[in-house]
This record gives sequence, structure tokens and C-alpha cells, in this order.
Amino acid sequence: MRPLLLSLALLPYLYYGGRDGVYHFVGRRVSVAEHLLHGAIAILLGSAVVLAFRGLQGRMLLALAAFLVAGAADEYIYHRSLPEAETDLHAKGHMALLIFVVTSMATAWLQQHQWRVNSLLEGLR
Repeated sequence: MRPLLLSLALLPYLYYGGRDGVYHFVGRRVSVAEHLLHGAIAILLGSAVVLAFRGLQGRMLLALAAFLVAGAADEYIYHRSLPEAETDLHAKGHMALLIFVVTSMATAWLQQHQWRVNSLLEGLR
């Protein structure tokens, strides 16, 4: 059940991240340095996704922390005065990534509690 939910939660990010990647070749040409930084970001994010699917939440969070540092560098160095279309893709991509991370954490918790939703509701009280 968990792999199916994670796969579904990952689809929006793959869509918007893919569109953003294509945009860097047809909408706004980026420098070699920015491409290299995007490569590092992809490796870190790919690692986080694999760790999420393997159920290694602590390691996933470490990979996401490293991704956050590289992503922040990308945002603060290269993403000034972006075209509106690219800004929109980034915002939707960031939200989609957040949905994946929350789904990963929630399904890991539910799996540890034998998928008893009432345990989740009791924990929120």
C-alpha cells in the first residue's frame, strides 16, 4: 500500500519538475554552472526519494536537508527576476515535493501503527 501511495504522491512533482527541466532548455537558457548545480540537486532529491521508498525516514530527512542547502543556493544565486512561467513551475513543484514528503512521513507512521487511522486521530488529540 505504501509504495502505491508514494508513487501517486510523486507524480505531481515529476510532472512539474520535468516541465521545469525542459523550460531550462527552451524557455530560459541556463549557464553550465547552473546546470551542474541542478545536477547536484537532482542527485540529492533522487536520493531522498529512494530513501523514502525504502522507509528510511531519518536518512530521507538528511538528504532533504542537503537538498535544501543546494536548492537555496540555486534560488538565491540564479533565480532572480525569473519569467512568470518559470516562477509558477517552481511554486507548483515545491508544493508537489512537500506533498510527497508529508505522504512519506504519514505513510511511514501509519505503517508502524498497522494502518490504524484511529491511532493517528488519537495522536492528534
